[in-house]
Amino acid sequence: MISLVFVFLINILLPVQSVKVKKTAPVSADIKLSAKNKFIVFSGSDWCKGCIQFRKKVLNDPSFETFAKENLEVVVADFPQRAKLAKEIVEQNEALAEKYNPKGVFPNLVLISDDGAHFEIITYKNQTPQEFVNELKNRLQHLNG
Repeated sequence: MISLVFVFLINILLPVQSVKVKKTAPVSADIKLSAKNKFIVFSGSDWCKGCIQFRKKVLNDPSFETFAKENLEVVVADFPQRAKLAKEIVEQNEALAEKYNPKGVFPNLVLISDDGAHFEIITYKNQTPQEFVNELKNRLQHLNG
């Protein structure tokens, strides 16, 4: 149980170094130094059509990348069917899903306040990258109050 809590804290609270992530983003140890909001993308990278579309259309778009680099810590919690992930990554992703995606919805986009006290589920409505960034900006204002 303690290891699950530790894995959860690592994934949620530690900063991510890059927006372009293949499986699960790298994290670092300076957890309390970050004042950024967290953005978790629950994805099925090799089977979920909506996840693949979101990654190609939004996550890989320069306008989203710029916004995310300045405002978010992005974590992709991937649940592939064909690709094999390391055991520790699977455990980290499952710990995240237990709290933020217990129904197993894909894609599931979770925006967490900078202090970690509040979170919102974001629905992707096939917006352009800039429309999605604008929605995130509005949600962040509301979330961080």
